[in-house]
Amino acid sequence: MANLIELKDLKKSYVNDEITTEVLHGLSFDIPQGQFIAIMGPSGSGKSTLMHILGFLDTPTSGTFTFGGRDVSTLTEDQLSYMRAEHIGFIFQSFNLLPKTSVLDNVMLALLYSDIPAKDRKARAMEAIHTVGLEHRVENLSNQLSGGERQRVAVARAIVTRPTIIFADEPTGNLDSKSGTQVMDMLAGLNEDFGHTIVLVTHETYTAAYAERVIRLKDGLLVEDNMVKQRRKRGDGEDLK
Repeated sequence: MANLIELKDLKKSYVNDEITTEVLHGLSFDIPQGQFIAIMGPSGSGKSTLMHILGFLDTPTSGTFTFGGRDVSTLTEDQLSYMRAEHIGFIFQSFNLLPKTSVLDNVMLALLYSDIPAKDRKARAMEAIHTVGLEHRVENLSNQLSGGERQRVAVARAIVTRPTIIFADEPTGNLDSKSGTQVMDMLAGLNEDFGHTIVLVTHETYTAAYAERVIRLKDGLLVEDNMVKQRRKRGDGEDLK
């Protein structure tokens, strides 16, 4: 598989009141197209900072970040915004849905800045909603849904643009075990059936077990990078209702 992402000596620091805080200390690794990877580590290890850089939400202080063969450091803010809209899907622990907005409109919102014609956006959104099994909730407001259903809406929103890569930041953190398993089965299906590259940021071993590769960070350093010998198979949980 060709590499989608290549990092070489990636560093990130923040300056506040002339105090410099080093967060990432020279990370170097590649992510091939179509891989399901889990990034693990304790709080403060740099997991979220790394995800923000990889998702074009932040920029590194130094080092090289190449995405699809393009050196990200050469891109303007507008180009980064375009790359984010065109290639990236995000799933967050807190769902980040508009509470008094329907499932359909929440999913369609992700298409607002896309190149997809307005007349085609509803059909595209319905396709994504069908993928996560929520056709029966399409007109419901997101604050009328269970936590598991809201996260499935978030998955639909993440995939509606047909992104190159999906970043899932602690996607099961606010869910019970049954709903969490359903969401992870769904992510595994997106990877296996549709070839989406998945980057899962997690501290939970049961979610990381779905990945084929686990990277561990500690204090901003890469301390482990292993292929998983036996991945957890989707379908171990209960079917979606």
